[in-house]
Amino acid sequence: MIEDCFQQMLESGELGMSFVAWKDGKEFVSLHGGWKDRRHEEAWTEETIAPVWSATKGPMAVSLLMALRRVGMDGDSLVERIWPELAAPNVTIGELMSHQGGLAALDEQVSIWDREAVVAALEKQEPKWPVGEHGYHPRTIGFLADELVRRVDGRSLGAFWFEEIAEPNGIEFWIGLPEREHGRVAELVPARVAKGGKPEAFYEALLTKGSVTRLAFASPSGLAGVAEMKEPKSWRAGFPAMGGVGSARGLAKFYDWVLRQDILEELIRPRISGLDHIQRIENAFGFGMMLGLGPNMDCFGHPGAGGSYGFANAKTGESFAFVMNRFEANLYPSEARLALCKERVS
Repeated sequence: MIEDCFQQMLESGELGMSFVAWKDGKEFVSLHGGWKDRRHEEAWTEETIAPVWSATKGPMAVSLLMALRRVGMDGDSLVERIWPELAAPNVTIGELMSHQGGLAALDEQVSIWDREAVVAALEKQEPKWPVGEHGYHPRTIGFLADELVRRVDGRSLGAFWFEEIAEPNGIEFWIGLPEREHGRVAELVPARVAKGGKPEAFYEALLTKGSVTRLAFASPSGLAGVAEMKEPKSWRAGFPAMGGVGSARGLAKFYDWVLRQDILEELIRPRISGLDHIQRIENAFGFGMMLGLGPNMDCFGHPGAGGSYGFANAKTGESFAFVMNRFEANLYPSEARLALCKERVS
């Protein structure tokens, strides 16, 4: 049945895609099909990888939490112990990583390619809301997490991820893609023109000049569209909030691994819920993980722009991921894409 659903999706407009599911250290669903490019010249296979935008935030969160554990800290540790220059007095790292820090939007315009300038801008930025309220940090959360890892470990978050988690566990996912893997990357195709995406309140805010939502998605500036993410420079950069490149197998295997780690409870402990100032909907977060944004409320993980996702179900012990190259114009993955895992986790 799931194979039929996958095939119907390919026939109804998907270009190339993979859906993979794991449980107890074993892969039990592995579906791959379509085309790696819009010209239909190269088949999409299980070896195909693609940028997944914010689905990178799951590996980002785990990397930071593991780096903190190495030095005897955790999500309840104060940010100022590591980064006193940041205007976040009495804010815990868990609060920062659950989007309560109010640093989603920068008043100073700086380039995403200038890490030092972004860090300096964050240090000068006054929070847009107090702890106890939250708003999704689409871009700045990656710079915040990366700077914390650099200060406690000395390596970039992308290097920590690869050397401590991905490579030892055979996880095909990179936050900073090496040149040897570039030939595997699928061509990204922008979303088809539509009247407007869902949810409507988010897209209305996104298109409103001067809104905090619009500013958040332009902070820092640059790398705003699919065309820029098709460039190898973007794959190599290793932006922790949105620059991950990998396979559905890699993401699903990662979440399967997470389910068996002693950091799981801290990752999925609910830290905030309610109206999100940026996404303009009700949602919930743990330590860098979205909660309940899957087939049911026991799911945790993160979606990516265009419709990719990586999730796990803490109750059933299943993990699953969807990676594709044709974008959708919605904030979250469509029901059709999520339907691939509904039968497996219901």
